[in-house]
Amino acid sequence: MPRFENVIAAIDGSGTTEQMIHTLLSLPAFAKCNVTLLHAVPSQTSAEDMRTEWQKGQELLAKTLQSFPAQPGVKISTQLVEGDPKVVVLEVAESLPDPLIVMGSRGRSRIVAILQNSVSQYVFQLSSCPMLLVKDDAYIKQPNRIMVALNNSPSSQEALSTAMELVAGISGTQIFLARVQLDADNQSSDTVLNRAIDTLRHRQIGHQVFTAIGDPGTEIVRLAEQSNADLLVMGSPDRRPTIARSIPDLDRLLGRSISDYVRVHIGCPVLMVRSPQDTD
Repeated sequence: MPRFENVIAAIDGSGTTEQMIHTLLSLPAFAKCNVTLLHAVPSQTSAEDMRTEWQKGQELLAKTLQSFPAQPGVKISTQLVEGDPKVVVLEVAESLPDPLIVMGSRGRSRIVAILQNSVSQYVFQLSSCPMLLVKDDAYIKQPNRIMVALNNSPSSQEALSTAMELVAGISGTQIFLARVQLDADNQSSDTVLNRAIDTLRHRQIGHQVFTAIGDPGTEIVRLAEQSNADLLVMGSPDRRPTIARSIPDLDRLLGRSISDYVRVHIGCPVLMVRSPQDTD
């Protein structure tokens, strides 16, 4: 069974999500997956407006579907749903086993995104499954250089495992290990980094190590740019309980989230791997 059995692509017409899906489907890790091209049509004030928007959604999905050539083992379907886009994406993801959400992001700050009712921010806060965010201005490339942000959390280990699966069967790829510490005290005996290196050597996967001291979010973004990484994979906590969907995330608005900082400032696509055991 593939790690990502079902890929949900939130289609809004910007094109970045579709480009990312095309790239993913070129990887052996996605050779046998189900892709759902999803578009949500918000409820309209009149039946005529609803018919117009519904037709636009049908045309958008049909055009997007035509851009994907037939690929053995891959099933691509479309789903047009009436409702709030951010709620629809979550509901569809929750209805499928082993989902991966892929969607665009405008890279707005957390407070601005919440105040402006950002779809990607809402889904990012509440989704318990992995999520691949692609900023509107991101340059999407074949992920031959995948950076993994390392720490001692369970989701960080899952991020490394995910990255290894993404590069499986592809020659010439490398995994970049990004290890950021707040101070230099523990650098001499970094078990997290050493364990990751041993794992990659055992799997015979090419790798490079990038270390830094300082603020994790700032340094992860800097290291991704310095290494010219094609994709960043990092652990991110299961952000909020389902019961809190309609409540603003006030407990974090004034705080600093590493995941939030990275998703706003990173120049490449970023795959957030969830784990309810983590805190951020």
